[in-house]
Amino acid sequence: MRYRPFGSSGTAVSAISLRLEDQSRLRAGDWRKLIYAALENGINSFEFDGVSPALIEGATEAFSTVERRLLFIGWRLRASSDRALKAQAIHDMIDQALDRTGLGHLDLATLDDPDANAFPSETLEQLKAMRDARLIRLLGVSGGGEKFDAYAASGQFEAMSTPFNLASGWVERNRVRAAMSREMAVIALDYWPHSLREERKAFLPKPSLWRRRTDPLADVGGYDFLHNTPNWSPQQICLAYALTEPSLATVQITASTPAEVEAQAAIAERDLPTGCAAQIEMARFSAQEAEKNAKRRA
Repeated sequence: MRYRPFGSSGTAVSAISLRLEDQSRLRAGDWRKLIYAALENGINSFEFDGVSPALIEGATEAFSTVERRLLFIGWRLRASSDRALKAQAIHDMIDQALDRTGLGHLDLATLDDPDANAFPSETLEQLKAMRDARLIRLLGVSGGGEKFDAYAASGQFEAMSTPFNLASGWVERNRVRAAMSREMAVIALDYWPHSLREERKAFLPKPSLWRRRTDPLADVGGYDFLHNTPNWSPQQICLAYALTEPSLATVQITASTPAEVEAQAAIAERDLPTGCAAQIEMARFSAQEAEKNAKRRA
């Protein structure tokens, strides 16, 4: 595993981090084994994105075996149908999180998607107060919309979580680079986008037979290489590519079994296959051109 600075916090985190989200079929023992597998493979960064008793119990048991200073623990603050992201709700969420896990403090508390979950200014003030009380070390915001961009640029957060993958366009790339210029830590989400998991959606239409005969580059630019690269799966290529972006503090993964964690963690030590980076750039360029042409015809 490789480690990177988390913004200007002075903390180093593993290049791959594990998101702990509720999974109904996992019991406390399963969560414990999953986290042990992550720790054994060098992952020291985790984010809670769930509150199920099994998750909390298993995670608490696993983390209790490691010195707290060696862990980087985040918590995603989401609104729900019966619990808005108000100041008191935020206070209760974090208070209960620390009480149930015994972690002592959170390294990062992240407000989830302000474009979909509005919250009053008092909420942010509450988080700042908890940071001043050292219950939280850093504040983050997650999303990818206009309100998210405004919050990220406000100077009130030390970190942000946002989608970034090999199909990301200039908007996403400029967002990440702007965050780096502000010394914000960036957590990459969605490294393996759903659009590239379904073959028919991922590939561009084949050009006509006549064009293929007259244009030697007609077949270049699709995402076929994701399935045709020897000894590499589409998921592995996508993760390896995200790890090449130096502006990212860590790339977040999800997993259900220790074997999945081990397989994804191993990608941190692998380099992209020769020529893969060029194929990715051509595929993204072709996709952008196809989108532009579709808009012109519309």
